[in-house]
Amino acid sequence: MRICLWHGWLLDGTGSNVYMARTAEALRQAGHDVMLLCQDRHTERFSFVDAWGTVGTEVSDLIHTNGGHSPEGGRVVTLRPRIGETLPVFVYDEYEGFKAKTFVDLTDEELNDYIDRNVTALRAAVEWHHSEAVITGHVVPGGAIGRRAMGDGSFVTMIHGSDIEYAVKLQDRYALMAMEALEGARGVVGSSRDVLERTMGFAQGIRDRMWVAHPGVDVERFALRPREASLTYVSNLLETDPETASGRPDGLDKEVRAALTSRDAPAIDHLALRYDQTAPDPGASAVLRSLAAHEGPMVGYLGKLIPEKGVERVIEAVALLDPDTRGLLVGFGTHREWLTALVGALTAGDTAAHLWLRTNSTMQLELDEVAVSTALGVGSRISFTGRLDHRYAPRILAALDVLVVPSTLPEAFGMVAAEGAAAGALPLVARHSGLAEVASTLEGEVARPGLFSFEPGDGATRRIAEGVRALLALAPEEREELRSTISGYVKREWSWEATARNILLATGTR
Repeated sequence: MRICLWHGWLLDGTGSNVYMARTAEALRQAGHDVMLLCQDRHTERFSFVDAWGTVGTEVSDLIHTNGGHSPEGGRVVTLRPRIGETLPVFVYDEYEGFKAKTFVDLTDEELNDYIDRNVTALRAAVEWHHSEAVITGHVVPGGAIGRRAMGDGSFVTMIHGSDIEYAVKLQDRYALMAMEALEGARGVVGSSRDVLERTMGFAQGIRDRMWVAHPGVDVERFALRPREASLTYVSNLLETDPETASGRPDGLDKEVRAALTSRDAPAIDHLALRYDQTAPDPGASAVLRSLAAHEGPMVGYLGKLIPEKGVERVIEAVALLDPDTRGLLVGFGTHREWLTALVGALTAGDTAAHLWLRTNSTMQLELDEVAVSTALGVGSRISFTGRLDHRYAPRILAALDVLVVPSTLPEAFGMVAAEGAAAGALPLVARHSGLAEVASTLEGEVARPGLFSFEPGDGATRRIAEGVRALLALAPEEREELRSTISGYVKREWSWEATARNILLATGTR
């Protein structure tokens, strides 16, 4: 079957990016001919991509590799729509070759130009590809682009959650665009029942066209492995990664401390623009090599470093845990320097700096003066690595005892929690939205209600610390049994093959 997927951004780095990339790969493995529209400029680095090019009014610059088809008979062709220099995003990050601008900050002229260019590109791509099914990611803008390019009942749209939280809820023009897309879609796919129920608030009458397609997990990559071997492997691989040269310099910590001392918030913000956010830290290899030899507990976070993800609560929770516990923070985002400032304040036991951060940042800090003053030296137990993509992430997760997912934003699904579970990292997630569905499912599998989740809201920092302590207090053999059980469940039930099948159901085909 010839299937067109529209996705407006990259193919790694965020949940929806990974979702679309892995779906395309699974469809290819099932023998389908897939055309994937996205803005990733380096899709040749993905082994499942057989050809790539650009598209405006017509397809051009097409380059083939892998003989043009996979051994299974399917193929994936990626096309980059020509949209100009502005790339609309839900959360601001830097993107190669673009001026990124959040959807809520777009002028009407910029928004209309972006939509029109994508409509033109989608029509040309579908005509060139002879697509039999069109599937667009994100109801805004993908669903609207699908309806305007293909017409009513000729496309399926996906809800990823960020479209709802960062656009539709915030401005009427996006609420109207969501209604336009949902009313015209043949099917509406969501990562969880929760995100679909939230979507119904913007368009009634879609219940009989809703389909749940949980994100999958690459169970070959995310698997149980010993810590020392896993981190040593990643450390060795990072030593040969040329991208680390453009990552965050070690010396930036000193500048963060200086900005904190002078209470200079603009300087902290500016420091995040001094390096490539998407690259691993130059010092990440050494950090992981030292952690490979650590025999005590290791608690981690993997994801975006943005205010809505609640990463500061992981940092403060580590400060409350036993001194033998290490905290590993893997990810990227312009909020990192504020998190680094927090680590600096706690390490110095500086209650005044902590109070300034509480009142002058978006972080939800909860430690009192006594806890801050007794956190002295905690920085030696907390490490950052920068962004580590799917070449590295599976083995990072395998090295963790506990993976904390503290997001304060309603999530469509807890993809990283599922990946962590597959790799044996016991998840501890905020009990809300799609995250709660992941937690309750895994808790049900081991018959331990509440074991893998905590109540969000005020006081969550201490509840995270209590949840981590409860998991670490289990006997080693009991923890190993839990790791094996939840890993086995994810491998059986949350595969990308199942995701692809469920998405195709929404198109009326298999």
